[in-house]
Amino acid sequence: MIQSNTCYNTGCGSLQKWDIGNTVRAILMADEGVHNKVGNNIYPLVASEDVKGDFIVYKRDKYTKKKTKMGVHEDDVEVYVTAVSDNYDSAIELASLIDNALVGEHILDDGGRITIDLADSTEDFDDNKNIETILLSIK
Repeated sequence: MIQSNTCYNTGCGSLQKWDIGNTVRAILMADEGVHNKVGNNIYPLVASEDVKGDFIVYKRDKYTKKKTKMGVHEDDVEVYVTAVSDNYDSAIELASLIDNALVGEHILDDGGRITIDLADSTEDFDDNKNIETILLSIK
């Protein structure tokens, strides 16, 4: 058995792609405006069909590492966050609250830092729901 203490993540305490959805959810849950609008209705991947009112769904989409000869110097994760509402104006308001809560620099509980930038956004209407989708780049 080969044992290795080699860490292939930036600084070994870097952004962890597997947990980033939980981090996004925690930031959203801690934001008063978002919490007042959706309560605990923030779900990974998909919400159940019986969810009433406005809600948020998020999913990790892409992960890349930027490397040099010295190793990994930056992790980059893309996460989609989707605001869903029966009402168009409410969906727009929720998307704005999500944007305000997430975009910027955040200090995590473990002391790590992440920077979240808005990369893209789109809107749609499906199954009588107004949908605002935000693509975030997280480093």
